[in-house]
Amino acid sequence: MSPAEPAGLEAQLVAAIGAEHVVAQPGAGPTWRVTPGSATEVAEVVRRAADARAAVHPVGSGARRTGDAESERPRVLVSTRRLDQVLQLDEVSLLVHVQAGLTGLELERILTARGLTIGDYPPVVLTSSIGGILAVRTPGKSSARHGFFEDAVAGVSAVLADGRSVHTRVAPRRSTGPDLARALCGSEGTIGLLTSAVLRVHAKPEARLVAAYVMPSVDAAINAIYLALREEAAPSGVRIYDHAEVTLHFGVTLPAGNALLVAATAGPTDLAACDRDLFTSAVIAESGRVGDIALAELWWRRLHAGEPTPGDAPTLQVMATPSKLRRVYHAAVEVMAARGGSARAHVSRFDADGAVVFVTLEPADAEARAAVERAVEAAGGYLLGAWAVKLDAYLRALRAAIDPHQVMNPGVLT
Repeated sequence: MSPAEPAGLEAQLVAAIGAEHVVAQPGAGPTWRVTPGSATEVAEVVRRAADARAAVHPVGSGARRTGDAESERPRVLVSTRRLDQVLQLDEVSLLVHVQAGLTGLELERILTARGLTIGDYPPVVLTSSIGGILAVRTPGKSSARHGFFEDAVAGVSAVLADGRSVHTRVAPRRSTGPDLARALCGSEGTIGLLTSAVLRVHAKPEARLVAAYVMPSVDAAINAIYLALREEAAPSGVRIYDHAEVTLHFGVTLPAGNALLVAATAGPTDLAACDRDLFTSAVIAESGRVGDIALAELWWRRLHAGEPTPGDAPTLQVMATPSKLRRVYHAAVEVMAARGGSARAHVSRFDADGAVVFVTLEPADAEARAAVERAVEAAGGYLLGAWAVKLDAYLRALRAAIDPHQVMNPGVLT
């Protein structure tokens, strides 16, 4: 079939989902934003766009890069906003089948009313749609207690570049073959457009405990956290503030070089207390001491109850493996000190792979930022904030086989 003309494509889209759900957009080439109301309509939109050799770009609840923005090729922006329903909730198996356009926060609200939860993920992650959370490649969607968000996926449904729908089976892993869901999650919409997912959920914790500890250094705090994690503590949240961040965030003055470690544990009361005790033991082993619990309570309210956090947003976010976190932190501090400025930081999003160092520079001019970026990368850190652009070789081969005309989100992953 020869590609359709742009005017013909618009008519095709209107025929598929109705004129009220097809809106022309400004762009280098003909562009429409469409809002299908079902997985079937998504498949029909993608099929008709593919026949016209148009590019299909999924858009969820937020502003995501769509790639190929300057191309004169026709583009169809597929919004999942109307795909916002919980299709099934199995409270025995603790599985929820949810459409891709529902946000994580809205799903959490629905689950909370039934004594359930998605898990201890950063609230900022849950502001995105479920499809967006699963499709993107970011380190922030992880929890020390529940792992990466993708680990909760029991099955997905998606539409491929030619309009075919695929559904991965919800079955014990030992009874199935290769897991296509793992290719779709993190593919940034280049393998297929997610329409729904089946997720494992959890019972709401019986107890949630918080604790604060004063540490002799950031290094000691990092050591204590990984000592506790190696003992299989499963915190619902943990963070380190250096002494400068403590002053700004809590109005408390610690001796220069000291740090504040705050942790939250959750679950059955005895288990939450056991995890807290593991942290306390690790802190003592690193020459720390128990601090004012009010500091931990304030941290948790800011993290999960919307209480405002003072200060500007961090200048840099740097991911590092456990063995390189200390070097990354010190590299930033030392470079700024040598320049006559200062750097303060907090460290969070801990998991087995590492954590993220959030660095604030003063002054934060372009030259200082560039110098710190070079230093933290030399120390083994990975700068966050830029979009992921590389596609694994096997995914590139898969995409070439199922999408030879580069219909699905071209220009995003290469």
